[in-house]
Amino acid sequence: MTLKELPLGNQTFAEIVDQNYLYADKTKYVYDLLRSPKRNYFLSRPSRFGKTLLLTTIKELFSGNRERFKGLWIDSSDYDFPERPVLLLSLSMLAETPENFKAQLLSKLNDIAVAANVKVNNDFPDLCFGSLIKALYNRYESEVVVLIDEYDAPVTRNMGNLKVAQANAEILHAFFAILKDPDVASKTLLTLVTGITRYALTSMDSGPNHLNDISLDPKYAGLCGFILEEFDPLFGDRMEATLLSLKEAGLIKPSATQDDLRARIYKWYNGYNWGGQTRVLNPFSILNFFDQNRFDSYWIQSGRPAHLTALIRARPMDFLKPKLESYPSKAIRKSALTQLQAVPVLFHSGYLTIDKVTNIPEEDPQTNDTDMVESWSFRLPNKEVASEYNEDCFCAIFNREDSEDLKTKGKELRTAFLNRDTQKVSSLISDYIKPISYYQKTSGEETFHAHVHLILMAMGFNIDSELLGAKIRLDLRVELPERVYVIIELKYRHGEIKISPAKKKEALIDAAMTKIPKESLNKVLAKLAFKKLEISKFYDFTSKDDFANATQEEKDRVLAKVVMNSLSSADLNKVLVNTAKITLSSQEFDAVLYEAGGKPALSEDEIESVLSSAVQEALNVIEKKDYPGLVRRKAKEIICLGLAKYGQVPRVKAAFGPTLRVGT
Repeated sequence: MTLKELPLGNQTFAEIVDQNYLYADKTKYVYDLLRSPKRNYFLSRPSRFGKTLLLTTIKELFSGNRERFKGLWIDSSDYDFPERPVLLLSLSMLAETPENFKAQLLSKLNDIAVAANVKVNNDFPDLCFGSLIKALYNRYESEVVVLIDEYDAPVTRNMGNLKVAQANAEILHAFFAILKDPDVASKTLLTLVTGITRYALTSMDSGPNHLNDISLDPKYAGLCGFILEEFDPLFGDRMEATLLSLKEAGLIKPSATQDDLRARIYKWYNGYNWGGQTRVLNPFSILNFFDQNRFDSYWIQSGRPAHLTALIRARPMDFLKPKLESYPSKAIRKSALTQLQAVPVLFHSGYLTIDKVTNIPEEDPQTNDTDMVESWSFRLPNKEVASEYNEDCFCAIFNREDSEDLKTKGKELRTAFLNRDTQKVSSLISDYIKPISYYQKTSGEETFHAHVHLILMAMGFNIDSELLGAKIRLDLRVELPERVYVIIELKYRHGEIKISPAKKKEALIDAAMTKIPKESLNKVLAKLAFKKLEISKFYDFTSKDDFANATQEEKDRVLAKVVMNSLSSADLNKVLVNTAKITLSSQEFDAVLYEAGGKPALSEDEIESVLSSAVQEALNVIEKKDYPGLVRRKAKEIICLGLAKYGQVPRVKAAFGPTLRVGT
């Protein structure tokens, strides 16, 4: 029997059906969606879970080409396959500035208009969108089906620049608001908007609040991806050959049966839950597994969402230790763009899934009434995510393309721990700490703790953080089969930055011109205009009509230019230095000096000498089995992580002991 080809790289329904690729029949779900009295929907699912396939399936249902649905559930139903105009729009674009976003959006809408041979209003994206719907309605004399794919991409792909993300969200606000216009709404048969997140929706006060969110509706839990009931009909014919291939490669026990293989596949790729009892397998990983005939983390390795990377780097502790128990459902449904929490982000991105739903009492502080509110608990969905999550965080925080060297370095670190080779331990972990950006390293001691925690977790060590003992708190506990190690205290300090006055002045002038946003620099310089300019010259500029009618930003720009052209070089440099001091944050200010070549007060050789003495003293104390309290202060300074050439010098303070005080 000839097996159907796997639809790897094929995202549209027409491609899959026309080329007779493997397809999971979702038409019963779509039928229920279309028969519902509601007609405006929103669906969120992680990337590569079949949202585009769903939208193109709906598009084909309204194309009049019933032949494409032959043999599928909906073909034998009472659905009459009405032909309707379809507006399918993907917002998968970088949109790195609001202006760029508007231009790209207008371009896509105009392309649709040209293809449909209709004319539209080209001035603004929202007006163009509404004009296009009305034009399609008038041309085909039929209500329009509106399908929007990846609606949130212009926001999530700019999470590293929140100002742009918020500006793009405002454009989306106006864009979607047009759908509620009575003249447009009356010409729309169905609207379905899909995306990874809800942030761009919930940040809109009165935007697309008419959309019915079916993301967590149990009826539509299996709308995307493969559910358990679909597994055997789709992949049963492949199981025997796959099992044989795995046995030949030594990747599964020789005695394994198809049931064993199925259980292992479920353990690796099953477990997603978006409501009710339905469990969903990751479609991207399942297809790649049967293509490659080996277990691997295909979905995670295909790339994490850009917004998740930005947030992990900004707040590593939140993502390394997310709160998984008793999370209010409203916090998941209404996560604000400017106050994103780790759990909602991870849930929408596919790194977490619902474990259980409970009702907990919540008291209203104004009325003292107690209501039962829905609370969710979360878990990692399967082995693929569980085995890769820490390494994925590692790559995000440490700006790495992959984590290929982690396992090798982990073996070296384990040997160093067992040999009590403190210098080797220090060196191995320092190699990862050093490349972290200056801003990440200076974001606090808690972040430094998180970095050390993450390195060890990603290497595969069994560790615990912040354990409370009878008298002390242990910052880190590393457990090996042979021995337990404890780092009692993790500390970092900033090295003293030495830089000459001339070099410091030069660095600050350069920072004022290149690192401070132009509008901020202009604002500061404009305030100096009255003090620095001659009165007659100042009024000569500010009394002009065009100046009076200008925006504040335009006024600042004019005055800043006049000030810079009027001052001598010495005075201008003095102004720029003061501007840098006033405008830069303390971290940015330190970073400027850091980049200019400042060095720690102690040389590396001096630091190594102090550490070597401390290590030897600690070992001497251990040999005598003399453990006075936490051991003497110097003896605790065993490991120095990240002996950075410039900036901070992280230090790990630890103590050896017979049991839990055994350190590195």
